[in-house]
Amino acid sequence: MIPQAKHVEEVIVAKSVSLRTGRTFATVTAAKEHFSRILDDREPKQQFGEDDLADVRAVYEDYCARTGWALKSLPASFYPTHDRGPSYTTRCFGVTFEDGTTGSFSMDKALRAIAA
Repeated sequence: MIPQAKHVEEVIVAKSVSLRTGRTFATVTAAKEHFSRILDDREPKQQFGEDDLADVRAVYEDYCARTGWALKSLPASFYPTHDRGPSYTTRCFGVTFEDGTTGSFSMDKALRAIAA
């Protein structure tokens, strides 16, 4: 007698994103679309307003915590910027810290890291 392979149905569950601000997204894609819109609605270096600032800060701080990235100084502001390297330029989120240093981060990577 030859054993029959069992049919196993694999269910793929979309990961959701919940922010400490209370904002939730059913999928990472929905969160990416939201943050892409707020990024595109601002000029480079124009700081985000109160509601958007709270959400961007929540994503950034949770991303740093989830990936074990120690913050030497707290974020003071967030804004659209361009990250440049050899053969590329990409629009992304910039951050200025309380100590005056600056940086940037990928919202897509951050959202994937904090999704549950």
